[in-house]
Amino acid sequence: MELNSKSSQTLSFLKNVYAQWVPEDCIITTNLWSAELSKLAVNAFLAQRISSVNAMSALCEATGANVSEVSYAVGKDSRIRPKFLNASVGFGGSCFQKDILNLVYICECNGLPEVAEYWKQEIKINDYQKIRFVNRVVASMFNSVSGKKVAILGFAFKKDTGDTRETPAIDVCKGLLETRLS
Repeated sequence: MELNSKSSQTLSFLKNVYAQWVPEDCIITTNLWSAELSKLAVNAFLAQRISSVNAMSALCEATGANVSEVSYAVGKDSRIRPKFLNASVGFGGSCFQKDILNLVYICECNGLPEVAEYWKQEIKINDYQKIRFVNRVVASMFNSVSGKKVAILGFAFKKDTGDTRETPAIDVCKGLLETRLS
């Protein structure tokens, strides 16, 4: 929980309110920019982990390595840990891409084009992973989905939700339909 205010009285009041259900050591007080960038950074870093393991999955396929074994070994490193290290179709939802694009915008507005480009690469890798997934599905079906039945299971962007905003499944369905038509 991050709080910010120019008034120390307001901060104190808000800390007391939130301390009723949030452990006090989890309440952080910052200035406005630190609070905003912290929120954006958390989602960008999580998306970065997903993009990193997905990029590694492409390299594993090219070299014959097993991405699950590589991810497991990487996750055993105490500096990295195993969360968000499962190769997938890519990230989705309403926050990750929006927050990364906000970081890109802030970087560009502050004269940091190289940093903006770094964050753009996360989205490019995510888009690449979705295309790569569609291509693998098509290849596994003898290079054509025409006349074949394909089921999409798990349409939401993550488990245990019905939220389909920005779900990678939409891009997969579009990609499969496009290959059927070509």
